[in-house]
Amino acid sequence: MVYTEEQLKEALLNYSASSLTEEAIDLFPVPTLLAWLQMPLEGRLSFRTAWYVEHIFMKRPAYFAQYSREIIAIYVANENWSVLRSFSKLVMLLYSKSHQAIHITEEQEEAILEKSFWIIDHSDCPVAVLVNAMDILARLVPKQEWIAHELRLRIELALEKEATPALKSRGSRILKRIANA
Repeated sequence: MVYTEEQLKEALLNYSASSLTEEAIDLFPVPTLLAWLQMPLEGRLSFRTAWYVEHIFMKRPAYFAQYSREIIAIYVANENWSVLRSFSKLVMLLYSKSHQAIHITEEQEEAILEKSFWIIDHSDCPVAVLVNAMDILARLVPKQEWIAHELRLRIELALEKEATPALKSRGSRILKRIANA
């Protein structure tokens, strides 16, 4: 059965995590979801689309290689914190050991670097997005050593300002990781 764009969007707003079955994944074409995220969307639909893409990629890791350009493009261009929560996690996973074969160009990496610093410099950034951006930067330290010093300073400043449990936990782990890099 072929669904209209409006029917897909309506279904997306009504699906829950428990209904993310293989059949449901097949219902929502990944290229369509990624295309929607490259356009302005209503807030709740943006969040649900990004969240759904994140969970699809977690269930089908092979998609990382196939759609890495789109993941990076959405991460770099988007300023919606709800979307960035999911896409910062996806970019972080692009740099994980399980996805080392994925080629990220210098231009893409520079854009990721700039976006990640942009994120951590925003005081209204949600903690989940903040720590994911910090983690992305930490994963870039082996390629660009200067990041370690900048990141350490910014993590320490963030911990002084607002040491939430999530920030303390992830921030401390990232500090240890960059100290050992």
